Amino acid sequence: MNERQKTPPSPPGQAPAVAARPPGYPAELEQTSTLRDGRAVFVRPVIPADALALEREWRDADAETLYQRFFTPRPRLDARRLHAFVHVDYQWRLALVAFAADTRAVGIVRYEGAPGQEHAEIAIVINPAWRRVGLASTLLRLLAEAARARGLRRLTALYLQDNQAMAALLAKAGFIPPRVSAGVAATEKAV
Repeated sequence: MNERQKTPPSPPGQAPAVAARPPGYPAELEQTSTLRDGRAVFVRPVIPADALALEREWRDADAETLYQRFFTPRPRLDARRLHAFVHVDYQWRLALVAFAADTRAVGIVRYEGAPGQEHAEIAIVINPAWRRVGLASTLLRLLAEAARARGLRRLTALYLQDNQAMAALLAKAGFIPPRVSAGVAATEKAV
């Protein structure tokens, strides 16, 4: 019997062309991860060329996802906000994007810090079709590892008190029990 050679599937998404990588782009953070349901995602640092993809995902996002992330109904994505999302320094401000096989951005996690500080605030958004399969946990773990490697010692998170999915994710990741004020929960974790 003659068995055919199987070509391994190519990873979802792709690494950005060298010319598209901004100075300081940490290629070592690129990786393919397989989720609990068997789907694979390609995770890499955000680059300015991702602006169109992120703008499309914002347009397609459901109102509840945007509300849970930005604490306001119908947040606007203006040019300034979009620019801040995709222009990071990879040291004090870092974002990791997960791409599906069809090259759609299906999740993003980021931290925002400042020079001289040992802490940064995190944020995470996952496409509803990609929830409960380990994507958020994977992205959060990769972000914490990157933060530690860059000298950060603590990650903080703010989320709406009624966001039980975020509360469970952060508790599982080792964040301390939150303090709640005016409906907003605040927590932190040493990295």
